[in-house]
Amino acid sequence: MLDRSAGIPPAKGNRPLENRFTTIITEVEKSRKGLAACVVLFLALSAACFLFSERALLVLVRLLGRKLVSYSPEEGFIALATLSIYCAFVLTLPLAGYLLWRGFVLPRVPAWRRWGVPVIATATALFLGGALLGYFVILPAGIGFLVGFETGDVKALISAKKFIHFCGGMIIALGLSFEAPLISFFLARLGWLKPDFFRNRWRHAIIICTVLAAVITPTPDIYNMALMMTPLLGLYLLSFLVVLAAAPRAEPQNRQNRDVP
Repeated sequence: MLDRSAGIPPAKGNRPLENRFTTIITEVEKSRKGLAACVVLFLALSAACFLFSERALLVLVRLLGRKLVSYSPEEGFIALATLSIYCAFVLTLPLAGYLLWRGFVLPRVPAWRRWGVPVIATATALFLGGALLGYFVILPAGIGFLVGFETGDVKALISAKKFIHFCGGMIIALGLSFEAPLISFFLARLGWLKPDFFRNRWRHAIIICTVLAAVITPTPDIYNMALMMTPLLGLYLLSFLVVLAAAPRAEPQNRQNRDVP
């Protein structure tokens, strides 16, 4: 019998998927040294931050105005170790951003090579802005609201581990959220993001910001969720203004690319 399958090329539909998978593997291989450097730096910073974790904890306790409690013998150590990990994560972000910029952005857009230092500096400043907003505005308001439900007969005993998760999660989430305008700027420069996207999807943005605020906020109360949702909506508006300013500069380049046969 003849083997009818002989000479039949593989289905073309599978090739794009295979190419994408191969590309992902290649990118991971190229960035292996960078990822290893990030891991080593993160572990080293975690150990270093643990030496100063008690002082860092005092900075957070100032927001509460009272002592924390430990519900198990090991909770004190776990709380300080968790705080060290949060601090090390924040300190590792500039290196991770630089490796991401050099390994994934520059190979695709070499013309942006001179923007490396300004981009990392801007990203760091935006993250610090979000973190400071969380520490000085969002957290004091949220903690004051929750603690305000105490009565003469009911006193809140706040776990050290849960309090660190509450503060660290909200500060890091706000810091990362503040990167949205910078990301929107580059997406607009590439022509991938248009002002019409923001004009036509503002209702979806409200829903998404509400869901994100509910996920990010460690407590289920509406007050803290609204506190988190307000800056997220502000970032949506700011990203729209950034794209509105960056899109006209990207348009002529896009038209020129379309005219090239």
